[in-house]
Amino acid sequence: MRALARMKDDAILVDLARGEIIDEAALFAQLQAHPNFTACIDAWWVEPVRHGAFRLDHPFMDLSNVIGSPHNSASVRQASATALRMAGRNCHRQLTGEKVLNLVRPQDWYL
Repeated sequence: MRALARMKDDAILVDLARGEIIDEAALFAQLQAHPNFTACIDAWWVEPVRHGAFRLDHPFMDLSNVIGSPHNSASVRQASATALRMAGRNCHRQLTGEKVLNLVRPQDWYL
């Protein structure tokens, strides 16, 4: 995908909308080729609510530069403002070399 190729090598891509707005194979290739490029994915290509199953055609969760969530970022009442503040602080922490807070450990993944 040309749009991904135009992004900086250390860009952070956040998809909270729909997985299919980004070419899955192109994103995976970008992440592999550019380890400082980060993808924060909350919206997946095949999801249970819309498709009746969860599926990835590429092993995104094996990459250290992927932050994934189960497309529930907006499902808690009155949490949007708090979540946005926390996400903004974590983006700032990442960019300034500070420790990112509230990370989910791989052994805690349930996908």
